[in-house]
Amino acid sequence: MSVYERLLEDLRKGRVILTSKMKDRVNGMTIGWGFFGIMWEEEYFITAVRPQRFTWRLIKESRRFTLNFLSEEHREALNYFGRVSGYQEEKFKKGLLHLDELEGFTAPIKEAHTLIECSVTFANNVEPFVLPQGIIDRFYKDHGFHTLFFGKIEKVLQR
Repeated sequence: MSVYERLLEDLRKGRVILTSKMKDRVNGMTIGWGFFGIMWEEEYFITAVRPQRFTWRLIKESRRFTLNFLSEEHREALNYFGRVSGYQEEKFKKGLLHLDELEGFTAPIKEAHTLIECSVTFANNVEPFVLPQGIIDRFYKDHGFHTLFFGKIEKVLQR
């Protein structure tokens, strides 16, 4: 399996935590959706975050995020970071995962096998008028529509 295939598999299986930081507050959320690609002749990762999420607020303020790719052995943490709101708890205080300090990264997780640092250059809200009704019914019935954050890939670290 290539590195790229492994990253997509981690994303597909919900083994990625997107983290961001604003002043002294760090938060993360498990993600399973996103896109790697080329935009404006640069490498990008586009992530989908709902405005109700505390992480959305941190990304909006800092204009940066870190993608932390984890192995399945961290499933308890992955589930916790996907279920609990950063408005109610400071998730890293639970001790399931630990923040690292690495130059050039906003909020890296020590346990991550791959880190990707992104700076946001553009954001756009998902507009429901073009979505098929089946997608609205399945993914948006009781929730708000996502904001797509276009993150220019600034740095990648594999450990």
